Amino acid sequence: MGSFWDFCAPFYDLAQKTNRRTFGDMLKILHRLVPDGAKVIEIAAGTGEISVAISEKASSILCTDISEKMLSIAKKKAGRRGIKNINFDKINIFDTGKQDSSFDIVIASQVFHLIDCPEIAAAELRRIAKHMVIIPITFTKNLHGTAKLKIRIWELFGFSPKVEFEAADYANFISNIGFQSCEMIQVEGKMPMAVAVWRKPTIM
Repeated sequence: MGSFWDFCAPFYDLAQKTNRRTFGDMLKILHRLVPDGAKVIEIAAGTGEISVAISEKASSILCTDISEKMLSIAKKKAGRRGIKNINFDKINIFDTGKQDSSFDIVIASQVFHLIDCPEIAAAELRRIAKHMVIIPITFTKNLHGTAKLKIRIWELFGFSPKVEFEAADYANFISNIGFQSCEMIQVEGKMPMAVAVWRKPTIM
């Protein structure tokens, strides 16, 4: 898996730009959701667009991926912008090696539809989250026109999800892998997105 994403790394931002406006709106939502001074980990961060976008809100960010080439691009991106509060590490979503509740916010974007056993990864993210897990996704099911053509372009770069979603599908999927009672924020566009927000129950 890592070698595949290493191959995709030079083209990853180009693929994201095919849905630029909706992706940009999603970044604004995440910026709003992250509390000032939060300790954040981003899992499956790709080239670090989310980590960079929220860096001014967080006290620290651990930007992680299984692809060293993705992380190399993310490091250069942060460096060019003079961002000092992001660290980088190669981490597996199924076994992060982090302690329970060690991050205020856990972000995992565009990943659960690509992996086997997403419920195991979901449990790991809930374990390391102190307050919140944020899970953005692009809806790629039953698209038409130019949006469908964009998906075909993504497929040329190796996009091959285990499952695809519309809005109702995603809400059910997220609940079934253990993220019950999520807030679901819709992001409109020709390739719409949603941001699922799971808040960790407070133990009395």
